[in-house]
Parts: sequence; structure tokens; C-alpha cells
Amino acid sequence: MQKEKFIRLILDNEDVLIYKALNYAKEHSYTKYTSTLKEAWRISINGLSKALIKVIENNLDIPELGPDEDYTKNELAEFGIIEAQRHRCRGVTLSMFLGLMKYYQQSYIDIISESDFSPEDKSYYCQYIKRYFDHVELGFTVEWAGLSEKQKLEELQETNRQITNEKNRYLTVFESIYDPIILIDNNYNIENINYQAAEIFLGIYTPGTKYYSKINTDNEFDWLIKKVKGFIDLNIDELLFEETLATKEGPMTFIIKFKKMLDVSEKFRGIVVIFSDITERKSIEKELKKQQEKLESYAYSDLMTGLASRRRGIMILEEQMAYRPFAICYLDIDGLKLVNDTYGHTEGDSMIYLIAFAIRTSVRDIDTASRMGGDEFLIIFPGYSKDEAGNVVEKITAKLDEYDKKQEKPFKHSFSYGIVEITNDCESNIDEIIKAADVEMYKQKLLKYKLGNRNTI
Repeated sequence: MQKEKFIRLILDNEDVLIYKALNYAKEHSYTKYTSTLKEAWRISINGLSKALIKVIENNLDIPELGPDEDYTKNELAEFGIIEAQRHRCRGVTLSMFLGLMKYYQQSYIDIISESDFSPEDKSYYCQYIKRYFDHVELGFTVEWAGLSEKQKLEELQETNRQITNEKNRYLTVFESIYDPIILIDNNYNIENINYQAAEIFLGIYTPGTKYYSKINTDNEFDWLIKKVKGFIDLNIDELLFEETLATKEGPMTFIIKFKKMLDVSEKFRGIVVIFSDITERKSIEKELKKQQEKLESYAYSDLMTGLASRRRGIMILEEQMAYRPFAICYLDIDGLKLVNDTYGHTEGDSMIYLIAFAIRTSVRDIDTASRMGGDEFLIIFPGYSKDEAGNVVEKITAKLDEYDKKQEKPFKHSFSYGIVEITNDCESNIDEIIKAADVEMYKQKLLKYKLGNRNTI
């Protein structure tokens, strides 16, 4: 027989042992008296395996039982003695412990039977396990029987005081948690709510009201129970979502978390609901969004004319390069410097605004008109040819002529422009395209100057 091989089997199968022992406990109803947390089962298996391995390392001969054995001093029974001291004061009965230990023993026998050991080794190791557990059970029984009824009662009373303290500590911590928390059992009943939840949702300002007074809160949380049922139908362990709820303090926004209770024994099958208040955060985010939109408006809009900014115009032109054909028009106001010098900058600004208004009210919704500088504008016409863009420019000119007929200003509103059509085979970049339109605009402006309009430049 090989010690190392036997020990390695036990060490490598800790999770399997936990799984098997837990399943046996569930199958035979022991879990209603056991821990709900997997770590407690791990500690139990780990302690049992550690004690078993210590015995194996000392002697691999099957530990038989002798009639004169003192089990209070027996190394093999040591684990049973320690466990008797632990479990006796918890109110566990002798028969309950010994019954569960039989299934712990079966778990170890199972991993041996399922191993790739030879039939002879399996038989030997299974017998070793049985005798080891016999020693543990005898040690447990001897230790258990060693106390008088009075001593057992005193142990139970001390344990009861400790449990009461633990319960009070749980309630204190539960009631002190800042976030509202609601516990819902597997029958969809409100099992408990903490102080924060009672205050916000029920207007109750006394901690522990639900636990001690057993007030009926189910009708108050019909909306929550419906959501929990939907969560259960999803067959997931947790769910996180955001929702604005009506509370005693007004509308509040929460991140709500549904979490199934951590219970490997399935003794408590319930849901923990945690509400994280993000009302103030949402308010701040809303204000920041407004400020961000305002900043973007400054960045993408020309405040004076209401047209797109130069930056925005360039961005749209870059995007439009992927959707050809299209046309652009570059405009430059005629005589703005003369108006500024003669009538003042207020009138010059009025001139810019009126021409920008004529542009804005003449183009389509899909067109983009941007102010490129003091008196320069760029219009992008998606899908338009040069002639179609020219027709729009004529509409702008007509509007300005109609205004000038009223003679409300001592000067005319006009501009020079250049139009360029960008076809599918165009290889120019946006700088070259804008420059080409600018060249066309300047040609028109120069022609006006030669024809005698000295106020064009």
C-alpha cells in the first residue's frame, strides 16, 4: 500500500468531498441543522482530512479496535473528541452527529471507489476509512457521555447567550447599514427590512420595527415582489438595474441589486434586495450634461450668427468625403470693411447677421452652413451638383435684394462666392477643396471690382 497515493487522493478531492457530503446531508434532511455557507463545509472537510492524513502518515495499518482502548487518549479519536466539545454546546444531539458522520464516511469511501486504484487497494483503503471513522465516533461518544446533565445544561445556556448576542449583533449591523435593504423569503414574503428602508419607503422612524413588531409590509411592496418574481424566472444569481421610485421623501433614483442568499444547504432560499441611492449623483450628472451640451454648443456653433462654427464645418466636410457626390460653396461678404469703417462695427455685425440669416433660411435641413471667419462662410450640399448648389445661392441673393429694396440700411448686402463639385473620382483633400472654392470666390470678387464695384473688397 502507498501512503503518498492515498494522501494525494484525499487532498486532491476536497471539493468533491464537500459536494458529496453536502448532497448526502440534503438528501437525508441534515442541512436544516447545518451551516448555509460553503466555507463552513470546507473547514469541516479540511479538518477531518487533516486529522485522517496525520493518522495515515504515522501508520498505514488498518486501525483496529481494542477492548481496553482509552479513547480519551487515542490519537485516532482526537478529532471526534474535539467535535463533541464543539457540537454538544450547540444543541446537536448525539444521534444527529453520528448519523451525519456516517455520510461523511460514505463520501470518503465514494472517492476511493471512484478512483483508479486496484480492487485490492480500494478494498484495503475503504476498510481503513471505516475503522478510522469508528475511532472518531467512539471518541465523540466517550467525550459526549463524559459530562453530567448539569454540565450539559450549563454549556447549552452559555451557548444560548452567545447566540442571543450574535443575533443582537446581526440586528445592530443590519439596522445600521446606510443603504436600504429588504430581505424576501422563498415564499415572496418580506422577512425583514432595515431602518433605512423603513424610513424611506414606509415613513417608519423606529429601528427594528419589522423584526420585533412583525408589521405587515407586504402590500407596501407589491411592486417589488413582482420584480423579484421576474428575477427568479430569469434563473440567475443576481441582477442590477436602475429605477426611480416614489418614496416618503419624494422621487428617488436607486441602483437596485437583487441577490440570491448564499446558502449551499438550501435551508434559506431568499432574495436580498439592496437599494443604493444615486439621486444626488443623477442630479449632478444631469447638470454636468447640460454644461457639456453648452460647451459643445460653444464649440460647434457660431454664437453671433447661429450657424455652425468653423470647427464643426470642417468636421462635417471630413465626414461628407465618404458620401459623394456633393458640392460646397465658399462665400465672402462684399464691402464689410467699408461698412465697419463708415458706419461702425455694430452695423457691420448687423450686415453679417442678416446675410447669415438669409443663408440659414435658404438651405435644406441636410445642408451645413458654417461661419469660417469674420466675413467668410462655407455651405456643404450633400448630393447636390454645382448647378443645384448655384440655385440655392441665387435664393440667398434674392432674399438679400428683397431686403435692400426696403432701403432700411445705407448700404447693400452682397457677397462673392465660389462653388466646387466633389465627384466620386475626386482625389483632393478637404484643404484643397476649400482652397479651390476660395479661388473661385476670389475670381468673382475680382471681376466685380474690375466692373467698377470698388466697395467689393
